[in-house]
Amino acid sequence: MVKFIILLLGVSWFGAALASSTIDLSSGRVPVKDKSSQSLSTATKTALEQVLIKLTGQDDITDYQSINTIRANSNRFLRAYRFTEEQDQLYLVAEFDQGLIENALIEQGLPIWGNRRPDALIWLVVEDEVGNRRIVDDSSNGTLAKALRQKADNRGVPLAMPLMDLDDTLNITPYDVWGLFPGQLLAAANRYAVDYVLAGRIYRNRTEPIVYNQPEPPAKPFYMPPFMAPSITVNQFGEVEYPLPVKQASLQMSWLEESPDNGPLFTQEEFSTIAARAKRGRYSLDFLYVATAGTQNVMQDTLIGDDAGELVSEFIGRYANYLGQSYAILPRDKASAESIELTIGNVSDLTSFVAVQSYLQNLSVTDRVTLVKQQETVSTFRLSLLGTEQDFRTILSFDNQLKPLTDAFGQPLEGMNYFWSP
Repeated sequence: MVKFIILLLGVSWFGAALASSTIDLSSGRVPVKDKSSQSLSTATKTALEQVLIKLTGQDDITDYQSINTIRANSNRFLRAYRFTEEQDQLYLVAEFDQGLIENALIEQGLPIWGNRRPDALIWLVVEDEVGNRRIVDDSSNGTLAKALRQKADNRGVPLAMPLMDLDDTLNITPYDVWGLFPGQLLAAANRYAVDYVLAGRIYRNRTEPIVYNQPEPPAKPFYMPPFMAPSITVNQFGEVEYPLPVKQASLQMSWLEESPDNGPLFTQEEFSTIAARAKRGRYSLDFLYVATAGTQNVMQDTLIGDDAGELVSEFIGRYANYLGQSYAILPRDKASAESIELTIGNVSDLTSFVAVQSYLQNLSVTDRVTLVKQQETVSTFRLSLLGTEQDFRTILSFDNQLKPLTDAFGQPLEGMNYFWSP
């Protein structure tokens, strides 16, 4: 069961735009044996299923009885296809009509998730056979890195891995990631300006203790009394300065004593838990994901299995399901549909008017857009929504094109008043 922990960081998020990316949701890619019509037909249905999962945000959407009508008419939604070859494997790449699919989903009352998705960063640390730990970074091309990228692409979620350049190595270590402390992980992710931070640690489940090969600890610094100092200097005030102050030495010694390298890598209780897990699978993946702003729920859990790559894929799948449940719009029937009015400033000419109207109409939560009034550079629109007003506000937070108007004190004005920023 997923555990929920509440973190109150006291961060105001009203009016703040999320760091989102626009994702291609209309294509699917399926391995095929050949270019025969039978292979094409089967692969087209599979590719459509991939698109449906990305569009709804739920990986079990194909189990819904109401989805069968869409799957049975896959050619109706197919716009184009091509075959590609990669490392001696033939693939079908199918492009579908996203608008038609969304209309079909609305008719069936199924969820819809728009193209703009929250950005995320993942800190993943892997422990090898001898206890060494490393962070999977952006340059990694191993099995786990490929599994991360592939699953994120299949689910339509933006996911970055850290650069682990000088800035990262100064801010975070494999031991920090191993500890799965949200505060440290969030702080180290600040430079990436993402909306969510994911973290995980992968290790073998063992029934016998591990002998860790740890490097020799550095020699502890010592304080050299003033009379033993090889050289001294006199500052502008006539005071004698020594090359190694007492405070510096004490700080260095304190750091060495608190270094995680000197502590046990597993407590006896943790080792007993790992030994019990070994009966269920070769690997464990402890993970969490958390938003970077506002009041956060920290979702954390443990996955156990025989294939580390599959565990990583399931981790990303869990995260994608969470996003889908949080941001996908569940269409309402006509009788209970909501409508809202909003005013938008800086609509100064026909070009900007068309751009604003198109922007509103293309939001996944919008059913119909009607101009109510135009007064100088301010337009008033009435929107019929597929979802709720809160769904609308959430979607607007993904970019800065419509900014909420605020008063002189930075507080939002009453009503729905925005400024167009193309």
